[in-house]
Amino acid sequence: MAKKSRRVAAASSTARAARSGAPQAAPQAPEVAQTPAQRRARRPSTPASGSSSSATPVRRASRRPEVIQQRKNERRVLYEKQRRQWLITRIAIGLIGLAVLGGLAFAGFRQYEEWQVTRDVDTFFGADDFVGQHIDTESILYEQIPPVGGVHKSAWQNCGFYPKFINNENGVHSLEHGAVWITYDPTLAQNQINILEGKTDQQFVLVSPYPGMDAPVVASVWGKQIKLDGATDGRLDSFIREYRKNPDNSPEPQGVCWRGISATTDTAPQQQAYVRADPNSPPIGGIPVSQATATAQAQGPATAVASPAATPAEAPASPPASPPAASPVSSPAVAPRATPAPASTPVR
Repeated sequence: MAKKSRRVAAASSTARAARSGAPQAAPQAPEVAQTPAQRRARRPSTPASGSSSSATPVRRASRRPEVIQQRKNERRVLYEKQRRQWLITRIAIGLIGLAVLGGLAFAGFRQYEEWQVTRDVDTFFGADDFVGQHIDTESILYEQIPPVGGVHKSAWQNCGFYPKFINNENGVHSLEHGAVWITYDPTLAQNQINILEGKTDQQFVLVSPYPGMDAPVVASVWGKQIKLDGATDGRLDSFIREYRKNPDNSPEPQGVCWRGISATTDTAPQQQAYVRADPNSPPIGGIPVSQATATAQAQGPATAVASPAATPAEAPASPPASPPAASPVSSPAVAPRATPAPASTPVR
């Protein structure tokens, strides 16, 4: 039926062409029926490039393991990156926590150390007392032994270790600059002295012998002092950490402890504290010898004359007058008691 329709269509087209005068095309040969095998044989072969849809699933199947492995690798890389970031975050948080805990622990230790030291420290006056008072013409007598501040000479003692005595007036000036003055009994064992000498590796530490102290080792700063049992007393290092170059305790914390003098002397320093005539009067820190001598003389001839080794003391009170002894002349004689005579016996 289809073939017949095609032949009719061809005849119609030929007739139209003849009527129009157009050249007629050569008549086409009738189509010969083909078997399915022939039609398949005439189909073009699939290009090697794989454009056929039948080759696509094979190619995808062959690439699937690679894609899966690539995605695994990408996930592994992402996991390792996130793991490293999380590890870094945890370490940072841990370090911050340790820093906070360390700061709190250090603050607590410093408070405990300050309490432990300050409870044994004697305070005589403050950082604003007796500042900048210089006297170079005579010696000064101090109210504390060793001195902790007051009038002093204009030259300060260089910090460091001294095997001999130093002048109090120069050592006090070093205290004004924030130094710690460690004094030790000259009879202290040599190994103890060596330990104290090692403390001078720190700046603003002054060590020298001092006789006549109440303790083997004494550490002093401006206005404060602590008595220690020896060079290995743990309070010594705490005292140094707490008060050395402390702006709250140093009248002149901007001062230095070098470019001064390093003079020593064979003369022993003052060993008896100066005693004020009026114990209730304000502290004086130090007093020139001439003024102390005048004060001593005003107290009376029984008062010791002031000197670096002997300080004025109040005149001893006169003992109360004893009652006069009874004189044998002026004392009335005591009459002896009369002995009664024996009664007479009547004669019968």
